[in-house]
Amino acid sequence: MDEISELWEDLKFEVGSIGNELLPKDRQEVYIGMGDRNADILFVGNDPKLYLAEDYKVEAQSSGAFFIKLLDIAEFLPETYYITTLSKREIKIKNFSEEERKKLIDLFFMQIVLISPKIVVFLGKEVAQLIENKEIDFDNERGKFNKWRGDTEVYLTYEVETVIKARNDSGKKSAIATNFWNDIKNIKERLNHYE
Repeated sequence: MDEISELWEDLKFEVGSIGNELLPKDRQEVYIGMGDRNADILFVGNDPKLYLAEDYKVEAQSSGAFFIKLLDIAEFLPETYYITTLSKREIKIKNFSEEERKKLIDLFFMQIVLISPKIVVFLGKEVAQLIENKEIDFDNERGKFNKWRGDTEVYLTYEVETVIKARNDSGKKSAIATNFWNDIKNIKERLNHYE
């Protein structure tokens, strides 16, 4: 096993040692993420339904299935993106203690180093605030590329669950759904700029 593979295994082990008391024994599986570990784009959310395994498996009718479908429609190739969550479990980050959340965020930064993406996309305000460790004005910061660490850029958009709810409540042309689709297209355009 090469050094990078060992670091991924270490990451999975460390995540697996956090918050086990929050889940039943049969649901403590760690899901590090899904996609290409050398991707240019890293999507990070808070929804455990974004993926089931690293090999692009998603639950039918889930936020992950919806998101992957949108990425396919926007012509993202699977090797261009990686999707993860902060908790990497079947539970949202808010259920962890503050100390556990800090550890999970530190491990997320390790994941960024391993992937070395050009763009990190925050799927939702809560994720952005936890990672950035500051208050975020979502309406002001959504839809903009910002330099972040080194040459990495960040981009803030909606949580996938929020988009699905808006579509269900107000239809496909709801403002949130339309803005999210435009964000996906902007990210794709920026990706094309890097290629």
